[in-house]
Amino acid sequence: MASVTESVSDDFAPIRCVTWAVEDTVDDALAPNAQGRLFVLGTVGGWPSAMVDARADSADGVADLVRRSVAEGSVRAPSGFIAERTTPTPVTVVVCTLGREPRLTETIEALLGQTHAALEIVVVDNDPASGRTPALLTGIDDPRLRIVTEPRRGLSAARNTGLAQASHPIVAFTDDDALPAADWVATLAAVFDTDPGVDCVTGLVLPAEVATRTQLFFEEAGGFAKGLRAVHWRRDGGGTALGTEAGPEGIAFPFDGGFGSGNNMAFRAAALHELGGFDEALGAGSLTRGGEDLDAFQAVYLAGGTVVYWPAALVRHHHRADHDALVEQLHGYGVGMAAVVTKRFLSSPATAVGVLRRLPGGLRLLLDSRSAKNHGKSAAFPVEATRAERRGYLVGPGAYLRARRRARRRSAVAAR
Repeated sequence: MASVTESVSDDFAPIRCVTWAVEDTVDDALAPNAQGRLFVLGTVGGWPSAMVDARADSADGVADLVRRSVAEGSVRAPSGFIAERTTPTPVTVVVCTLGREPRLTETIEALLGQTHAALEIVVVDNDPASGRTPALLTGIDDPRLRIVTEPRRGLSAARNTGLAQASHPIVAFTDDDALPAADWVATLAAVFDTDPGVDCVTGLVLPAEVATRTQLFFEEAGGFAKGLRAVHWRRDGGGTALGTEAGPEGIAFPFDGGFGSGNNMAFRAAALHELGGFDEALGAGSLTRGGEDLDAFQAVYLAGGTVVYWPAALVRHHHRADHDALVEQLHGYGVGMAAVVTKRFLSSPATAVGVLRRLPGGLRLLLDSRSAKNHGKSAAFPVEATRAERRGYLVGPGAYLRARRRARRRSAVAAR
């Protein structure tokens, strides 16, 4: 996120996060906080064109900074983007939950408020014995909403149940602590419609708010955003009908997290079924604690499919608000990432060689304070969070081997 400054304070105060079209008039939505700070996603013609950590003493000052950032930047909408495009393609949205997140109701209300008409929402209750999920949603009555149960604990198992229950050819996934923009589903559907060769689409994820310093630390650690350029990845080097650029291939590509994140992703259901769905040895609720989304993106790409990152598909996310939760989250990310790399290493001799070739660069990315992964961390960033993530990388390989054995035993029992 670009940081542009008119006046700066060293004190932290909660920071609002807003989206503002530079064509619009300036209003109180652009008012900065008491320390003169506001996080703004600036759009031009509906396309996200600048992420600005604006520091000014008035809404007019913020607007000037955002306009300047847009003008000085080089982000332009790709040729395949049509603002407010409508399509009849039906979409299923899957939200998996344990019923512990009270913001689940906000997520469902945001989905029911989508501009896309052909929509169904499948909520997968991954702890049905608790009764929490139906209790949370008891006040929402809409024929587009279904609650299904999956008593086998684990995000991958829950997502696979959602996939199996999906009625439509496009299946999108978000989380129970996320807020999709009103045109999120329509934007995803338009990408698939424009290019029938696209198998997977991911989108931009920004904070819903930065109410605590811990939430700011998560952004310093990289957050979820992957930039504002529409890009694609194809092994054959081909393009798309969307006008996207070839996606970046970092030093650990494709065995990294560069494709996107699981709180903003969509697949052609047929393609995801063909790949076997989500690996139940991975993901939250398993021993590996994460990585099922990264594994799915990599699987699409390695199978010869096309993955598109389309930042106009916007989701805002409520980050962990307290220190201990952040430390635990980053540790889980480390475990999950290392588990996915271990899976790739074990998949074939040729892939194992590819993993080994990228290992030195991957270690530099993880350990070097000047690397793209670490350079955004301020001096105040909690060192214990960094250490916890690195410990996760050490734990990940063994966790994956144990989780794989457990998943195979569970499958064998289910097949009897």
